[in-house]
Amino acid sequence: MQERFAVIEDPRQQGYVKHKLCDILTMVMCAVICGLDELGAVVTYIRSRSAFFKENFGIASVPSKATFSRVLRMINGEKVAKIMVNIMKEQLGETGEVLAVDGKAVRGTGKDGEANTNLQIITAYLTESGVVLGQEKIHEKSNEIPVFQEMLDNLNVKGKTVTADAMHCQKETCRKIVEREGNYLFGLKGNQGTLHDDVTLFFENTPPDFEIETFAIVIPLDCK
Repeated sequence: MQERFAVIEDPRQQGYVKHKLCDILTMVMCAVICGLDELGAVVTYIRSRSAFFKENFGIASVPSKATFSRVLRMINGEKVAKIMVNIMKEQLGETGEVLAVDGKAVRGTGKDGEANTNLQIITAYLTESGVVLGQEKIHEKSNEIPVFQEMLDNLNVKGKTVTADAMHCQKETCRKIVEREGNYLFGLKGNQGTLHDDVTLFFENTPPDFEIETFAIVIPLDCK
């Protein structure tokens, strides 16, 4: 796995490098696969699994949180994401019917004193296996919508159901999924006025013989 990251350019002054870039990225990848998205939690996880990393990857020591933060801000996040995706595909395959889309900001990776500079990524993963099929960095001046629409050009969604929150309830996103022979299930909020009104009108005025398959979710009042 580590040799895959050798193609990532290391911008650090090599005479002062204590931890190999491929080792840092390998540790981060394992933490991300486990669902961690906050730098402090990532470092805590890695330290707690130091014996695992030493035994399986020959990584003798774990960098400090400051080192992780500095390195992650310096490298090409898009190249790293693509390598991680390819590794997971090869190891676990692409089987599964539901493809979930989720955008996250990796807290603790922002520039000091600058708002909205945390590393932001959007991930498309199979819910059954957790295999990531696509992952892209979101530019601080952009948002998830156009980034995901570009991802769809390279994602295999044929026969799969793509799920996402209301942000992705966009005509262009739906069009791309249908063209690639996939299905979609998106949230819809009232702030999308025209579409929300049209959907409401459809359900309120359906013919008597029109059958609609519905599902009920029961949420207990006592969630203690």
